[in-house]
Amino acid sequence: MKKHIKTLRLGFMAVLTALLSTSCQDWLTIYPQTQIVEQNFWEDKNDLEGVRYATYKQMCGTLESMVLWGDLRSDTYQLSDAEGQTATHILYDEIRTGMIDRDSASAYFKWDGFYTTINYCNKVISHGQEVLDIDKQFTSAEWRYMKAEMVTLRVLNYFYLLRAFKDIPYTTKVINNDAETEYFSATNQLVVLDSIITDLESVRWNARKQYSQTKDTKGMITKTAIYALLSDLYLWRASLHQGRGIMEDVVYLNNHQTPDNINNIERDEAGRLIIRHSVENDYKLAIAYADTCMAELYEQNHMNGFTTNRANTISYGLDNVEMYKNDFANFKSGGVDLSAYYNIFTLGNSNESIFELQFNKSDSRTNGVITSQWGYNESVHLAVSESALQAAGITVQDSRYWFNAWKKVSHIGGTEQKTDLSQAYCFKWRDASFRTPDTGLANETKVATSGENDSYHNWIIYRLSDVMLQKAEALACLHLLTKTAAYKDEAIRILNANHRRWYCPNYNEQELKEPSEDVMDNFGRVFSDGSKNTVGNVPAASDVEIAVLNERQIEFIAEGKRWFDLVRYAERHAGGENGSGEDVRESTEERRINSGYDGMKLMAEKFLKNTFPRDYTTLIARMKNRYGLYNIIYYMEIKASVDGNGVAHLEQNPVWNKNTYER
Repeated sequence: MKKHIKTLRLGFMAVLTALLSTSCQDWLTIYPQTQIVEQNFWEDKNDLEGVRYATYKQMCGTLESMVLWGDLRSDTYQLSDAEGQTATHILYDEIRTGMIDRDSASAYFKWDGFYTTINYCNKVISHGQEVLDIDKQFTSAEWRYMKAEMVTLRVLNYFYLLRAFKDIPYTTKVINNDAETEYFSATNQLVVLDSIITDLESVRWNARKQYSQTKDTKGMITKTAIYALLSDLYLWRASLHQGRGIMEDVVYLNNHQTPDNINNIERDEAGRLIIRHSVENDYKLAIAYADTCMAELYEQNHMNGFTTNRANTISYGLDNVEMYKNDFANFKSGGVDLSAYYNIFTLGNSNESIFELQFNKSDSRTNGVITSQWGYNESVHLAVSESALQAAGITVQDSRYWFNAWKKVSHIGGTEQKTDLSQAYCFKWRDASFRTPDTGLANETKVATSGENDSYHNWIIYRLSDVMLQKAEALACLHLLTKTAAYKDEAIRILNANHRRWYCPNYNEQELKEPSEDVMDNFGRVFSDGSKNTVGNVPAASDVEIAVLNERQIEFIAEGKRWFDLVRYAERHAGGENGSGEDVRESTEERRINSGYDGMKLMAEKFLKNTFPRDYTTLIARMKNRYGLYNIIYYMEIKASVDGNGVAHLEQNPVWNKNTYER
């Protein structure tokens, strides 16, 4: 009998690690599907550990969707000419221009991999307590750590889905096989956001501070990762509510399932458990959690004792910040030391890293996104829009230009190349070195890329600069809300610090002041001669919000964040109570919600226009309202949501519904 049970358990793990190897008729495509009696599997902590590790591996399999949903439609890219009019090129063009008319093209938006990850999380959360009761070697502390991990990963996957699709199916129920499948309708984005914030708040103190190995500390969920995610979530909720004119709101809790670790629960007049929140307070929470994250990361790095790496860091006057320094001293004589580039992107798992998906040779887990989407070769899909970056304020003095949008390439794989000067490409994820000729002209900087280990580079979900700029954005938004100058000043200070570590000061014989001598201009750019606005084409000093988004664009090229940033901006400026039109799918008798058109149009005029100067008005017409900011739903998901009575439990995004909007 024991041998039989072991066979079942091994079979179950095989299904877990197969990762989408078979088809499933349930419309969420939730795996694993198996005939195993579950109670014969969940016997000790090793069973939980197996599913736990499979969850991280499963997330690696959804990376392409994470990246392209978060980047492809943005103003940062144009389609590469290197590969010609291939099927992928045509598909990408359809997605970017909103011209998806073929049902088959919408397969790009399959979300089954994310729901697989979510179901793994639900399984561990569901069975953890029973394993704790059975396995005396499994401690309550270990279970608290594991539960915090799984709740966080579930929240992160739902966060990707609600940013990409808006209203999504939401469940915390385990699905074991097709027979247990229910027809889940889409849940409103704001409701899902409230729920996942409450879930994450309940476990925020329970995660590990660090692991014994650096790759686990950076590659698995820690308190640092939870705080980074909470900061991001509150920034999004504040933005979504502000754009709808909902400046104050209430989250209703289940009276029998009060979350742990949440202190601001109260009862309303009807005796219901509630959490009150407001736009202003959510921005403040985004700032507070960013600060907590940075303090936790600082402590984590000191506990690990990375004294060698820490010796090459600088705070730029910020608290709990240790940023890698770059050395430009030899720029004129032919070389630069981009220590930050090397540590963050080439080596990976750096002191600045908070959470990264791990790829390695030992288990043949490769990162195909890096080699197929960016990098100078004949098969990459995306080139970088120089006009967008120039509008964001980048110049050749910013070393991020050299690896984020460069044309001059001396070697690729050890072979001299004739460079195509018509398009720029991102080398961020390549193994690269940098050399400048004696002329010192940055537009002659040569980049040598080996490409040998590119496929095994980790993928960064959160790092220090991300949290810094989340905080800066929340500060900028608070400044717009309250007109408090201190918020603006602090946002500029963060922008200045993030920018300065990449700026080549002796490019034109100017030198940045030391942090102790900071006297910032209105743009956060500091020079020893006191000159202002020398770095590049920056926005009006009064619009710090735009300055933050510009800095985020330059900092996070090819990291899957830009389109999500633009969606957040558009939602925040959707018009509130004075917005154009009415969003009938969100409005109720008590609350009339604007259509989001104003914010969508403003975003296109502020940003998309830089890359699509001729077509941006057409893009506005096709996006129509806030639903145009979100993706089409894969048509097979809608087809499979039809129940036995012929009722579809899932509706197509109305902007992409050809029966609703004729093209």
